[in-house]
Amino acid sequence: MNLLNVENLNIKFCTSRGTTEAVKGASFSVGENESVAIVGESGSGKTVSAMSLTRLLPPPPACQVSGKIEFEGKDVSEMDYNELRALRGGKIAYIFQEPATSLNPVFTIGWQIAEAVKLHFPKEKNVREIVVSALREVGIRDPEERYDSYPHELSGGMQQRAMIAMTLVCRPRLLVADEPTTALDVTIQKQIIDLIKRVRAARKMSLLLITHNFGIISELCERVIVMFRGRIVEEGPCERVLRNPSHPYTRALIDCIPQLGKRDKKLKPIDYAKLEEF
Repeated sequence: MNLLNVENLNIKFCTSRGTTEAVKGASFSVGENESVAIVGESGSGKTVSAMSLTRLLPPPPACQVSGKIEFEGKDVSEMDYNELRALRGGKIAYIFQEPATSLNPVFTIGWQIAEAVKLHFPKEKNVREIVVSALREVGIRDPEERYDSYPHELSGGMQQRAMIAMTLVCRPRLLVADEPTTALDVTIQKQIIDLIKRVRAARKMSLLLITHNFGIISELCERVIVMFRGRIVEEGPCERVLRNPSHPYTRALIDCIPQLGKRDKKLKPIDYAKLEEF
């Protein structure tokens, strides 16, 4: 049985200008200890699909969500407040692309991570030890001192490590990483990718990676889902899709990846006019 099943997911946003269909009939799954990537340009529906898994989108009439989302065999749409609270963070945890906006600037790093521990494990007494251990696991130096640091006292890479530590203390079964390296420089991106790979293997977590970068999915994921304008246009093992894409949009995205040793080769822009027929 899959850990996560999504069937015929449709997401619409209603504004004064009309209704916008963000996701159209998307169906996908994530298995036990499986790593899956959802790839596509900004606005293709990746993030809203991920947010819908724990009902984090605005309520109707601003946002209308239909379809079926099951986690551990339970229908998320039928969960009550307490079940949703346990699901968010406790079973499905998120890492977002902007750690500086995800962390509260007026509370210390340790306090914010400890809050997650107290919420999901209210009987736990050694909260500080758990937090310090998590900070050490994600590679933050002097974790005892960093426990009392504020977000602005940490670099972007350290802030993202703190966010990963926050997910680890909750012991989730599914980690949703939404563009976790976008706001970081290239060398730090590699460190964060290696960190996610390592902690996922150690904790035996499933991973749902949201990205527009085909260049990183082969390092983190076994399977890839390609989204274009709210629809899933291709799905398959990473190696097969990267080497032999079947949809022209997937081929166009891959052609946008710079290649070492081919400086004279120009990157091909995506011809959206040709994609309209698909």
